[in-house]
Amino acid sequence: MSKSGNRIVLVVVIVIVLIGAATAIWYWGIYLPEEEAKEKARLEQLAQQQAEQKRKEEAAKKKADYDQLIEAADVDFGLENWASAESLYSQALALFPNQQYPQDQLVIVNGKLDEIAEREARIAAGIIETVSEPTGRFYVIISSSLDGDLAMDYASKLSKEGNSVKVVLPHANNKFFHRVAIAEFDSWDQAANSVSSYNTFSDNVWVLKF
Repeated sequence: MSKSGNRIVLVVVIVIVLIGAATAIWYWGIYLPEEEAKEKARLEQLAQQQAEQKRKEEAAKKKADYDQLIEAADVDFGLENWASAESLYSQALALFPNQQYPQDQLVIVNGKLDEIAEREARIAAGIIETVSEPTGRFYVIISSSLDGDLAMDYASKLSKEGNSVKVVLPHANNKFFHRVAIAEFDSWDQAANSVSSYNTFSDNVWVLKF
């Protein structure tokens, strides 16, 4: 091969080498880093989307759990299952501490629980609570007596047996009778629906609003 031909071959080789080097530099130095950066950004965006989706799902589940707890607590509240209602409202409040509704309900429920604890303490001490002024509540009456001592003796006997009783004293609309109440409720329906539960105490169980 002539010298001229050798030069041409050499030039071609150099050009090919330069093109290859330039291609390698572009691929490794520009293209690949850009693709890696794009992929990294894509993965980060995907991770953010997944995290946001998970956050929404967790928030939705938390709200659903809260609503379920409140619904169950409201049922127990209506049934005067105060201890269960207190537990459920407290669980709901733990999920959303700033919610006012369970806070307000807990104030009522804890007041009821305090009343029960106080009543049980009186029962344990043999103290019979009397009702001398109208309360607007509904009392399940199992005994009426003209003799106050007789009514208190009967109430004391029931209390010692573990029953929660009160004696409704004579008042303006009832000037003579001392009435022994075995239970009390906030509404007429609640009291009336409970009457059959106390038929073992008397053949004449009735509801008094006082």
